[in-house]
Amino acid sequence: MIKSRVIGTQFRAKGIGRFASTAFELLRWLILGGLALFLIHFFLFTVFIVSGESMEPNFHDREVVIINRFNLFTGNFKRGDPMVLKFPGDPDRVKYIKRLIGLPGDYVEIKNNSIYINNKPLTESYIPPSFGTEATSAVSTWQLREGEYFLIGDNRGNSSDSRAWGVARKSDMTGPVKLILMPRFEFVTTPPY
Repeated sequence: MIKSRVIGTQFRAKGIGRFASTAFELLRWLILGGLALFLIHFFLFTVFIVSGESMEPNFHDREVVIINRFNLFTGNFKRGDPMVLKFPGDPDRVKYIKRLIGLPGDYVEIKNNSIYINNKPLTESYIPPSFGTEATSAVSTWQLREGEYFLIGDNRGNSSDSRAWGVARKSDMTGPVKLILMPRFEFVTTPPY
């Protein structure tokens, strides 16, 4: 009887040891996976859900998009990139998606229902010709300094953007949109200028 109790205890100890080993291995992989997702989210890619109609017809309300965060560290932004950014001056507000049209050093002007960059009209193949651009405040010209960007919604008549709240800084940027994930799967390309 004593011998069977000892054998039973040994089997239980082996079972507990296997369970502890399996639980430790699972916990280790969960921690490593969580760390990998954290690094990917902050340094490579992150997800954003479009809210509102300011970027129609190219991006629609509730679309899920992927943002390239790596470009944020390299500062490799291109004119025409759809960008996700924090509301300038108030990082606690909702993030926006807008089109990057003015880069540091650019002179941006809105006149004759069009945008001019460095005194040349901006050709915008990503919006319908009927989408004119009007200034939404008394200011219609901006000289961008180092680290300043001018962003505007594609749906010009229904967008709060740099025309109203001024220029954005690099610190406001989250990164350029590179992929529409849902409800349609589509790579986002920057139009040539």
